[in-house]
Amino acid sequence: MKLISPVDHPGEAQDLLEAGADELYGGFLSEAWRSRFGSLVSSNQRSFEAAQIPSEEEFVEIVRLVRAAGKGFALTLNAPFYSAEQIPLILAQVERAAKAGIHGVILADPGLLLELKTRFPHLDYQASTLARLSSSASVRFFRRQGMTRAILPRHLSVEEMGDIIADCPDLLFDAFLLVGKCPNSEGLCSFSHDSLDRIWPCEIPYRIEAASSEPSGALKAAMERQGSWSRTNRRHGCGLCAVPELLEAGVTGLKLVGRGAPGAQKIRNLKLASDFLALAGQDLPPEVYRERARSAHRARFGAACSANVCYYPEFYRGE
Repeated sequence: MKLISPVDHPGEAQDLLEAGADELYGGFLSEAWRSRFGSLVSSNQRSFEAAQIPSEEEFVEIVRLVRAAGKGFALTLNAPFYSAEQIPLILAQVERAAKAGIHGVILADPGLLLELKTRFPHLDYQASTLARLSSSASVRFFRRQGMTRAILPRHLSVEEMGDIIADCPDLLFDAFLLVGKCPNSEGLCSFSHDSLDRIWPCEIPYRIEAASSEPSGALKAAMERQGSWSRTNRRHGCGLCAVPELLEAGVTGLKLVGRGAPGAQKIRNLKLASDFLALAGQDLPPEVYRERARSAHRARFGAACSANVCYYPEFYRGE
């Protein structure tokens, strides 16, 4: 199973590779894009500068370092769609990135996928979580457009992931691990994530109110769950408890979140993921493994685990 880490500048790339990353991923805004659309209109779902590789020259240097280590780099271009005016800039960016030596592209727009597959058939095309591939049928649709790998949405259970993987044995699948858990389904979220202080809408307390005087039990549960997020730090997202089950389900990559985070935090997350991937191979009793995972979570984030921040809450047993 591969460990996949974000990277934001050349200075951290070598450290991430040495910490155990098998692949790196990241995005940058070309000068043509910046001059036409600015930086708040992002080609890769990040509206703050710290989450962008600062320049194309630094991007090329990162790819060089990754290739020298015998590893792969995937360029992130995962907006749900692009306008007709934006597509030529994206195609030009991918052409230069392919010449630099990237091995793949992370995307969500099926039209862009079809266009890129025609022009650059040798690249590995990874469907982003923004594509919301929540069923075997949706995965097969993207496969027909040229996708070779899917990043499974955050809201799926491990059992649901296993069913999709079993139905699509000719593809590779990644699942999320560590930091950045969100209460919303990312592929359907229509909130605007352009706050300069990087406080996102799902972190701002708000209340769901029922349209009728007698909300259903399911709606009541949703209202309570949303209210609980104001008492939760989404940056404590974990999932370590589920690594053995993810391996058994056939997941081939653990994708760490954190574009724009400090390099030291990325390295800590990588080392933690690496430790628990090794621990998953020791055939420990499940409760022993999970107690170690809960302890590691407390040590890493200085807070107890919760169902909100657990990527795989079916394994959450309370603190």
